[in-house]
Amino acid sequence: MLNNYKKSFIATGAITALVFATTLANAQKKQLRPVDYVDPMVGTAPMMDKNHLGNNPAPNEDLYYGSVNPAAKVPDPNGTLQLGPVSGFDGCCYHVRGSGYRYDDGSIMGFTHFNAQYSKDNYLLFMPTVGGITTDPGTIEHPFIGYRSTKDTLRENASAGYYTVFLTKYGIKAELTATKNCGMHRYTFPATKQANVLIDLGNSRPEATDASVTVIDKRTIEGYQNSGRTKIYFRAVFSKDFALSGTWKNDVITANSSTATGTPVGAYVTFNTTNGEQVLIKVGTSKNSAEEAASNLAQEIPGMDFESVHQMAVAQWNDVLSHITVDGGADFDRKNFYTSMYHLTEGPAYAGGWQGGAFCTPWTVRIFMRGRDWFNDRLENRDKNNLGSRWSWSGEFWGIGSAWAPLGMYKRGFKNFNLAEIYAKLREEAMTGGGAIGDAYRKYGYVPIGVVNNCINHSLGLAYSDHVLAEYAKELGKMADYKLFSERSKNYKNVYNASVGFFMPRHADGSWLLIDPYDVHAESIFREGNSWNYLFYVMGDIPGLVDLLGGPKGFSARLDTMFNTPMPAKAFPLRDVTGFLNLYAHGNEVYRHIPYLYNYSGQPWKTQAVVREIQKTLYRPTPAGMCGMDDYGQQSGWYVSSAMGFYHVDNLTGYCDIGSPLFPKVTIKLDGATPGKFEIIAHNVSDKNKYIQSATLNGKPLNIPRFHHNEIVAGGSLVFEMGPEPNYKWGTEMVAAK
Repeated sequence: MLNNYKKSFIATGAITALVFATTLANAQKKQLRPVDYVDPMVGTAPMMDKNHLGNNPAPNEDLYYGSVNPAAKVPDPNGTLQLGPVSGFDGCCYHVRGSGYRYDDGSIMGFTHFNAQYSKDNYLLFMPTVGGITTDPGTIEHPFIGYRSTKDTLRENASAGYYTVFLTKYGIKAELTATKNCGMHRYTFPATKQANVLIDLGNSRPEATDASVTVIDKRTIEGYQNSGRTKIYFRAVFSKDFALSGTWKNDVITANSSTATGTPVGAYVTFNTTNGEQVLIKVGTSKNSAEEAASNLAQEIPGMDFESVHQMAVAQWNDVLSHITVDGGADFDRKNFYTSMYHLTEGPAYAGGWQGGAFCTPWTVRIFMRGRDWFNDRLENRDKNNLGSRWSWSGEFWGIGSAWAPLGMYKRGFKNFNLAEIYAKLREEAMTGGGAIGDAYRKYGYVPIGVVNNCINHSLGLAYSDHVLAEYAKELGKMADYKLFSERSKNYKNVYNASVGFFMPRHADGSWLLIDPYDVHAESIFREGNSWNYLFYVMGDIPGLVDLLGGPKGFSARLDTMFNTPMPAKAFPLRDVTGFLNLYAHGNEVYRHIPYLYNYSGQPWKTQAVVREIQKTLYRPTPAGMCGMDDYGQQSGWYVSSAMGFYHVDNLTGYCDIGSPLFPKVTIKLDGATPGKFEIIAHNVSDKNKYIQSATLNGKPLNIPRFHHNEIVAGGSLVFEMGPEPNYKWGTEMVAAK
C-alpha cells in the first residue's frame, strides 16, 4: 500500500514537473519578442532543391541566391551603412554574388561598412589578422593565401543589429554592430604580439579610383575611399594604443608611415594582446565630409560600449517589427515571418517600392510597418530620399514605369501632392516620350523586334501604363483622355498569338517570331522570363485577359497547367529565373501576383492551396531559405503579406487580394490621431486547414476574396473560418470582377 502510494506520488510529481516544464517553456516562448525571431543568415546561400531550380545553374555559373548580407544595421538608415562580412567580389555576373558574401564560400575576406544587393556598394574593408602584414586578400579557392581567413560555420551567427564569426586561420572572434552612420567592431584576439587590423582601401566594389588614409594618433585613423560613383569619408577610433602602425601603396608596405594617398592604398595597426583580449573599433562615416564622419561618430557612439550600441540597434528593430505582430503558428513560420519583415525594412530602397513595377511591392504591409506619417514623408521628399526625381510613363527593365505610384498612394488616402500636375506631365510623356520604344509603341500598338531586346515586356508594360493614365483621367474627370488611354491599354492583345496561345514577339510588318514557350530569356524577347510566366503579365485588364484565354474555365486551366506541369529538362536555364513551382517561377519579382489570379476566375480555393504551398516550400528559416534574389525586400515582402492573408495583384487599385492566412492572429498597430488596431483572425488555421470556409470584415460577411486597404485604416477585424477542404461556394462571386 505504501509502495503504491509512493509510486503514485512519484508519478504525480513527474506529471506535475512535466506540466510545469511545459508551461514554463510555453511562457518563455510567449516572452520572445518579434526581434528574437529574426535570422539575417536567411538568404545567404542558394536553395539546392533541384525541383525548384529550373534547370539551373547554367554552365560555368553560380546558383542564384538571396544576395542579402547578414550585416549589422539599423532600420531605415537613410543610406546604406551595413557592417557585414564579404567573401569575394568575383562571380559570373554583377549580382550573382551581389552583396559580396555567400554563406557557402567558406572564408571571410573582411568586413565592409557598406553592402548592397546589386554589387554597388562594398566599401571601407576592415580585417583583423594575426602574424605578418600582407596586402593580398587571397581568393575563395585558396583561402590560406593572403589575409582572408577560413571560418567556423558553427560559430557564425547573426541577429538584428549584430553579426559574429570565428576566423579559424587566426583564432579571432569578430563581432559587429551598428548605428545609422557608424559601425562598431569587437575583435577577441589570442595571445600574440602581432594582433593586426588592416584597413584596405584598395579592395572595394566598385573598384576604388582614389583613396587616402592618415594615422592621426595612437588610437585614431581617418580617410576616404572614392569609387568615382561614391566617395565615403571615415574616422576610426580604437580602444587601445597601437604598438605599431603603417601604411601601404601598390603593395609596398611602409612601417611607421602616417599617410598614404592614391590607389591602391591601406593602413595597418598592430597590438600586443593577451589571450581573450578584446580590441574595439568604432567607425564613423559620411558621404559629405571628414568633419561630418567625426561628428556622426561623436553623436552616435560617444563611448566604447559595444553592448550598449548593440542593444540600441535591437530596440530599434523590435520597435519596427512590433508594428505587425503574430500570435500562434509554428516557430518555423514565425522565424520566416519576422525575418521577412526584417528584410522588407532594411536598405535604402525599402521605403519607396515604386521603381520596380506595380507587381512587386506589398504597399499595405510597408505602410503599416512604419506608419502613415513616416511613409508620407518619404513620398513628399522622394528626391531627398533617393526615390526618383520624377514619375515616368515608360519603364526600363519591365516596361512598366512608375506612373502608377502617385495614384496608388492617392487611393490609399495619401493626398499631399498635386495629382493633376503629375498627370499632366505623365500624359505628355505618354503622348511623345519613351524614346524609340515609345515611338514604336504608339506607331504599331506594340514594340516590334529590333527596337529593344525586351520587346514583349515593354509591349505589355506600356499597355499597363496606359491603363494607369486612364485611371488618372477618370479620377480627374477627363473623360476624353479616359477613353483614349483605355483603348490604348488594350494594346497587350496585339502581341497575343492565338494560334499558339501565348504572347509572342512580332516584327514591324506584323509577322510573328514563334519561340519555345518554355525557354527563358534574359535580354532577348522577355526580361528574365518565358512565355508561360509573361502570359499573366496583365495586371490592368484581368477581365480582358480572362476572356482572351478562354473565359474563366480556360483561364483557370492555363493556371492549372502552369502550377502542375514540371519544367521540361530541355528548357534553357537562366540564373535570374529560379524558385520554381513547376512552370511558375517565384524567385523573380514580376510573377508573384500570379498565384492570386484564380480569385479572378471563380476558383479562389486554388489560390489558397498554391499560396500555402509556396509559403511552406519556397521560404525557409535557413541560409538556403530564399529561392531567388530578395531585391531589397520584394521577395520577403510577398511572404509577409501573404502570411497575413493577402497580396496586391495590382498595386494601383489599393485592393488586397485574399490568399491563405498562415497564423491564428495577426495584429496591425495603426497610427494617427486615435491609434487603434486591425486584427486578422483565422479560426482553426493549421497546415491542414488552409482553405477559407467563410469570412467577415468588420463584422459583416465578406463573400469576395478581396478588400481595400482603406478598410484597414479605421481599425477593425478580418475574420476567417478555416477548414481542411475547399468551400467551393465562398469567393466565387468575384468572377473576373474589376
